[in-house]
Amino acid sequence: MGQLVSGRRAALEGLARILDAGAPEELFTGPEDDAIFLYDLLVDSARARASSYYWEICRTARRRGVTPEYVVDRAVVLLATIEERRRADLYRILGVPALSSGEMIRQRFLELAKQHHPDAGGDSALFRQAKEAYEILREPGRRVEYERFWLRALGPFERVAVRDDVPLVTAMTGTRPAAPRPTPEPTPAVVPDAEPDGIRALFARADALLAPVATAEIAALRADLAGTIAELEKVRGELAAIAAVKRALEA
Repeated sequence: MGQLVSGRRAALEGLARILDAGAPEELFTGPEDDAIFLYDLLVDSARARASSYYWEICRTARRRGVTPEYVVDRAVVLLATIEERRRADLYRILGVPALSSGEMIRQRFLELAKQHHPDAGGDSALFRQAKEAYEILREPGRRVEYERFWLRALGPFERVAVRDDVPLVTAMTGTRPAAPRPTPEPTPAVVPDAEPDGIRALFARADALLAPVATAEIAALRADLAGTIAELEKVRGELAAIAAVKRALEA
């Protein structure tokens, strides 16, 4: 019985931390067991009324003077932020371990180039994405800047979510066994609206609530990401210019 009470208390404390977090990485800076528990709590809470922590969600909402759906929405926003950052991770795009050696990155890019180069009948979009990632990681100066960004904005997530993690919707079913649950107490008077249906609704809610979650830290991370995107756009422009010259010469 003591373990059940302890688990319930941990869930309540974890939900309070989720509400107070200005950015998702703030949740995963403590001991590994705590970080894993918070990630599982975040994933499970995003399931709203299907969550095994629904009672704790409702109680936390009542304590904070908000609705249970507000707590769920915060979990959805944080998960969406994590997934978006990981989707744009250059190491993940190339399919190499984070902070890999330059030689490993080069070898992997050559493999992808052989597989996806348009001249070999490959997927041109995948080839272009891999090439843009490689162009950044092969230049020492640009790679140092990206590594700094990675360590701050992506590194904390590697402790709690494996690199080949499934998409967000599937992940919400949970990736680890849930802790033993106590017998649910009566549902508090505050009852949320019906749970949103489908990933579009989840991301629509995430987009609507992303602004309140943003903080100075998020703004700094976005600025870093914007710089990286600008570099990618510059490389894309150079490639387009080269292609135009090549077409002119062929004509």
